[in-house]
Amino acid sequence: MTQDGIKDARESGEYSQPPIPAMPAVPASQVYRGRPRLLAESQLRHSLGWQDEKSAGPSFVVVRLSRLGQVKVVSRFPLTAQGWESAWQTLSDLDADAAAAVSAQLAKMAARRSASATLAELDARTMSRLPSMTYNGGSGDSPLVRDKSYDLRFLGDRLLVGLTGSATPVVELPYHDVEAVQVSGSDRSRSSGETLAVTLSVGLLGALLGLIVLGFAGLILGGLIFGSIAAVAMASGTGAKTTVRIRSQDAEFFFLNTEKAPDAVRIELSAPLTAIEVARLARPTESSAQPADRAPDSIPDQLTKLASLLADGVLSQEEFERLKAKVIAQS
Repeated sequence: MTQDGIKDARESGEYSQPPIPAMPAVPASQVYRGRPRLLAESQLRHSLGWQDEKSAGPSFVVVRLSRLGQVKVVSRFPLTAQGWESAWQTLSDLDADAAAAVSAQLAKMAARRSASATLAELDARTMSRLPSMTYNGGSGDSPLVRDKSYDLRFLGDRLLVGLTGSATPVVELPYHDVEAVQVSGSDRSRSSGETLAVTLSVGLLGALLGLIVLGFAGLILGGLIFGSIAAVAMASGTGAKTTVRIRSQDAEFFFLNTEKAPDAVRIELSAPLTAIEVARLARPTESSAQPADRAPDSIPDQLTKLASLLADGVLSQEEFERLKAKVIAQS
């Protein structure tokens, strides 16, 4: 509603004051002397923010904005809940469009704080997280988008796949539905000593060729050029390429990580893989429609399955021994 519309509505008795937004959290680092910190100002004539002033101290301020970006403080209020209400009332009476823009910005800030708190709570419950994993495709009716980046979160009882930095899962798999998690790939990283040795060797060769062709000036020039080329080539030829394959009862997913070597990823997933295998072993092997007294897998069959998982690299030797002891203890 425009300012003229508000005036007409007030005169007719049909105007009702919009609710006052909750007072925003004001970081101490943003309360300083000089130009006020404003909540919104693009294409606005007025705005609301905060500022530290020599005589008044930290304050909420209502300001007037010029087309050249100049700011003039119209009103100043204490940096308190009552001060916030007074500042908001002043802005609303002065410029309804500015109040609407500031209100929209406050809603965005509140949404970001809520999302951040939700993400922090999820981080606290996460056993292991593989961030920024590129989805390479798979099978099944998957909502995941190929070549898009996702976070893989392994909680105590389930796997969540969500967009990087988001707490909202796109795919959620309880551990008892996960058939396998396999890590494969190659590690092409080189040590700094190896990179330095190759760079120096190629640089010396370049210096020698430069000396032969151009004399003393070519000695330095050839060494710099050939050494730089070698350093760039060594850097581009390094890096890990790790693929994580996740197979559920009705789908399969492949994710790529170029930051961590396969062994490092396996170590990070040690606890979740153990939890997944325990959930799988506890899962009924037959549907509820079949007799409840159907005998479970024999001890030799369970040990054979564990040995197969060990051979496939899903379980470490330590995890295998722990699960083996548990199976034997149940006999």
